Amino acid sequence: MVKAGSVLMAFSMALLVGLTGCAVQQTSPPPAFQAQPISGGGYSQKADNLVFILDASSSMSEAYNGVEKFALARNVVANFNQTMPDLSVQTVVRTFGHDPRVSPRNTEKIYGLSPYSRSGVAESLKKVPVAGGPSPLYAALKETIADLKGTTGEIAVVIVSDGKDMGPETLAVANALKSAYADRLCIYTVSVGDEASGRSMMNQLSSLTGCGKDVPVDTLASGAAMADFVQTVLLTEQMDSDGDGVPDNRDACPGTPRGAPVDEKGCPKDSDGDGVYDYMDLCPDTPKGTPVDKNGCPLPRASKSAEVTAAGTWIYRDVQFEVNKSELKPSAHRVLDEIVESMEAQPNLRIEVQGHTDSTGARAYNQKLSERRAQSVVDYLKKEGIAANRMSAKGYGMDQPMDTNATVEGRARNRRVEIKPLQ
Repeated sequence: MVKAGSVLMAFSMALLVGLTGCAVQQTSPPPAFQAQPISGGGYSQKADNLVFILDASSSMSEAYNGVEKFALARNVVANFNQTMPDLSVQTVVRTFGHDPRVSPRNTEKIYGLSPYSRSGVAESLKKVPVAGGPSPLYAALKETIADLKGTTGEIAVVIVSDGKDMGPETLAVANALKSAYADRLCIYTVSVGDEASGRSMMNQLSSLTGCGKDVPVDTLASGAAMADFVQTVLLTEQMDSDGDGVPDNRDACPGTPRGAPVDEKGCPKDSDGDGVYDYMDLCPDTPKGTPVDKNGCPLPRASKSAEVTAAGTWIYRDVQFEVNKSELKPSAHRVLDEIVESMEAQPNLRIEVQGHTDSTGARAYNQKLSERRAQSVVDYLKKEGIAANRMSAKGYGMDQPMDTNATVEGRARNRRVEIKPLQ
């Protein structure tokens, strides 16, 4: 028979060892976290389904850098939840392991499959306050295959664990998950702790899909680091090839020159509605409906007596000269005064006055005559106050007939003065 004193001593020593063990395992709370918001302007959503798998097994009750591993792991999910923007994403939170006081099951779905809710995910984490039990990650992965059945779109799975004591079936089930969802699936892991075999397991899991990565828990402590991780898992940076602030996938005008003001579709603005983009428009305030040139400036307006040709020149038939001379007939003054008024109303208008003859007479004579007649018109306009640098005179002789020279009427039409507006 064992004496009562011996039993009491043995119990006391066991209690002391237990207390000493607890002292060794004493931990500090995780570091404070300040979430950093993610601007939605430069990113687009790449995952339509998000699954968190949280390790709640007994090895997670160990300390890592003075903090309980399970507390660090829960914080990863909680901080991710605080950081992620409001997205339309179907979400699952699943745990595995479990202290018997938490659940008799080796894996539990504590949230979803449901539309993402920040408060919903936060509340779900309260359901698993402590860690305990074995490490059946394979069971959580197997249930995840079922959780995602019927979903569409891309899938991001985030496994937060120390990777310890997982067993060989874990990778086999992870491969089954990969086979079930193929190129839709990316697996990301967050390694909690520095145990070599555990880190190896986490690296193998994150390498399975080719698009995931393993991240040490230490690197996610800051708001900026967590924001980067959330972007990696859920978002893709939007390309803006032309640098106009509108992502390529929404840019209806992808070749806009750098610096050009654009609308919400990425197309250059045309503020005055004249058909010339603002960045090209030298006359940005043209009144609505005004015909403009390629620079967005109002087209020169011909005076009322002009006949506008297809080439855009203005013909004045009443500008006539004495026979075989360059002197203007008095009847031409009314039309020339009209041209003066038109040029005064358009102070930026420059013109070339063109003289033309019929084919009667020698070519050389007609050339000189057309030049003198064009110059006579310029001299008249100058005398009436039009600046010389706004005008030039050019004779075309008989080389540009607008009608036949075989008839009296045709020759009369060929003897003319034209004005060509210059841009």
